[in-house]
Amino acid sequence: MPDKMQPDLRSGGYPASCRVLIVDDDPLCLEEYTELVESLGYDCSVAPDAAQALRLIAGDSAIGIVVTDLRMPGMDGLTLLDELAHRFMPTRPLVAIVVTGNSTLETAVSAMRSSAVDFLTKPVSLDGMSGALRRAALRWARAVAHFKLLALTPPPEGGESSPPELPSGGPPRTPTTEELQAFAARLMQHRQRRSKFFDPQILSGPAWDILLDLAVAGLKGEMVPTSSACASTQVPLSTALRHVNQLVEAGLVRRELDPGDRRRTLLQLEPHALELMSRYLASSWDGVDPKPS
Repeated sequence: MPDKMQPDLRSGGYPASCRVLIVDDDPLCLEEYTELVESLGYDCSVAPDAAQALRLIAGDSAIGIVVTDLRMPGMDGLTLLDELAHRFMPTRPLVAIVVTGNSTLETAVSAMRSSAVDFLTKPVSLDGMSGALRRAALRWARAVAHFKLLALTPPPEGGESSPPELPSGGPPRTPTTEELQAFAARLMQHRQRRSKFFDPQILSGPAWDILLDLAVAGLKGEMVPTSSACASTQVPLSTALRHVNQLVEAGLVRRELDPGDRRRTLLQLEPHALELMSRYLASSWDGVDPKPS
């Protein structure tokens, strides 16, 4: 596939937001994931196999997030991830999310080794897709910023400079299998640890983001405007408000009118919720930032 369709690093011409490409050989899954992605406000394209996905990516620089199934006939998802990592990611912002019905540690490690940034297990919920796309969009935006900065950096005298590695786009070296296994196990431990402090039924992506945002403010003795807490989730406002209401009804979050501006409301964790969050954060403090999903 010719590289001329990919964006020119020196031009810095990237779209303000990216398109999501869904890759799955199951038409029902394609339809279901398309509905989820579009309901979250993302522009979406689909491909029934990896070969078609590669052609679409090569011809459309607006594609920035690829959501792919792992088990597909012909070229499977892991091979597709390898193609993305070697052919496209060094020269354009591109982020991959893996969906699989066979969730094992070995599968997760293989996907991570192939540059996947998130891992969803079937059946995929709206909240699960929302959290994965939110994190992927942030990673894509950081990659765009990197390539724009690279476009403004003049090459050294005497020749072209080699592109520096992407910030947060992967480790500077290929991690060993043992390191990836330890990292994947740590992510699982963080998720399991959460359930010891909070009801897993309310700890979907946006709700957890709100709790973390309010915990940061609560540890500083501050309250957070409802609009700000909703914005921290990067999901549609109506979805974020629904999660705020659930947290209030669960007795974890207190909502009250802003005494300085009666037109807006402020949020803060209830004292016992702040204590639970503090205990969770303390138990998770091991020098690695937990990444709940």
